[in-house]
Amino acid sequence: MIKFGLIGYGNIAKKFTKSIEFVKGGCIGAIASKSMQEDDPYLLTHPNVKLYRDYTKMLEDKEIGAVYVALPHQYHLEWIVAALKHHKAVLSEKPLVLQADDVKEIIEVSNAKQTYCLEALKTKFNTGFMALQKDLALIGEVTKVEANFCFDSTDNREGSYLFDQKQGGALNDVGTYLLAFVLGVVQQQLISVSCKACLENKIDLAFEATLTFENNCQAVIEGAINQNKERFATIYGTQGKIHVPYFNRVINYEIETDQETISRSYPIQGDDMTMEIQALVDDVKQGLTQSPIHSLNDSLVIAQIIEAIREAMNQ
Repeated sequence: MIKFGLIGYGNIAKKFTKSIEFVKGGCIGAIASKSMQEDDPYLLTHPNVKLYRDYTKMLEDKEIGAVYVALPHQYHLEWIVAALKHHKAVLSEKPLVLQADDVKEIIEVSNAKQTYCLEALKTKFNTGFMALQKDLALIGEVTKVEANFCFDSTDNREGSYLFDQKQGGALNDVGTYLLAFVLGVVQQQLISVSCKACLENKIDLAFEATLTFENNCQAVIEGAINQNKERFATIYGTQGKIHVPYFNRVINYEIETDQETISRSYPIQGDDMTMEIQALVDDVKQGLTQSPIHSLNDSLVIAQIIEAIREAMNQ
């Protein structure tokens, strides 16, 4: 049984405590948090879970085999590296870090310590997404992808990392999901990037980026933290198209070709975070230091494209 230590106890960490209940071979052994109350309902119902106030002290706990980094974006690098140096397998919330060079540092430390590190990109570990990739053959060659991930958080500006100049903005928050989906369905070399954005105090409240790949395939991705839109992706091919509601956690999708319309459904096992946790547990038990589904190099490519989009945004 791999015992996880949580670094941070915000909303996403609270969701993690529910997601891991469906995982085979993994459980929570400790939580490191400066704000969690000792009489928190989770601790009262899980008396064997230790509470640490000092993150480093938890990393020194020999019973902890893996760490889930659930801190705001700007603190990811420090605690991912610290965990790896303590030989703890790492699952870190997306984005892994805020700069491509920081991903390179993590790769270097992971390799040096021969310790596992994974960006928590639930989309790619979803069985529906894996099935979708196989079904692409039904629509011929992919010619265009459209995807959006937009929500309105403007009523919660106060104290929100989304509106922090150091780490906020739509691109930092949802760009990873959009790019992981696109790169998972477009198997071509990226040629160019363009972008238009709605900026406020140097924070991108909304953006629309166009990625042009070889063979003139294009992806148009849209993200926002200031407006709600129906979340979906559409993949166009030479022989049809696929419509994917809530593409960041693929449960169902519809394939339209000249001959037929096919509906697919892949209920999630546990919840939409369960499979990424299960992947870490299974990979670590096999002695792997990176995920075969989403490697650190995959995280690096996404970080590099995000930087290219940001550069185009500011031109």
